[in-house]
Amino acid sequence: MAINSEEPEIAEEAPAEKSKLSLVVILSVLLGILLTLGGGGAVLHLRESKALQTEMLTIRAELKTKNLALEDMQEQIGALSSQMSILKDSAAARSGSASERAKQKETAAQVAGGNEFKSSGGKEKASSLEVPVPPKAVKPKPPAQNCELVGKSPEEQAATLKRCVGLIDPPPPKEKASLH
Repeated sequence: MAINSEEPEIAEEAPAEKSKLSLVVILSVLLGILLTLGGGGAVLHLRESKALQTEMLTIRAELKTKNLALEDMQEQIGALSSQMSILKDSAAARSGSASERAKQKETAAQVAGGNEFKSSGGKEKASSLEVPVPPKAVKPKPPAQNCELVGKSPEEQAATLKRCVGLIDPPPPKEKASLH
């Protein structure tokens, strides 16, 4: 019976080892599948990140070129604005010098008239030959137009430049027809 008692023990151990072995095989297969999926996911992630990195590099390069172009345009706008202010100042100086000449003539006429009154012995009678000089009528200036170029589109800048240069440049002198 000793032989019989040992046999059932061996028979009982075999199914337990078989179940342990099948459990290990199943777990190893699942682990292999998980590792394969993880490796595939990592490869796909690396590809996408490399694609995103190259896309970011191209976008950064384009952004740098656009920033350089923007800086150049801002410098041009600044130069044009300074030129416009110089043109405004010179136009104002030209119109101002003409009005100053008229004022000087008027004050000279008043001073000359005042001297005649004093030279006549302090009397305030004016001679009958003296004609009062009427002051020149000053044309009212049109309201100042905005000639700033900053912050405008290129089309608006071109229109503003045309308008403002037309305001600053004096009209060509009219040729008088000779009376022969």
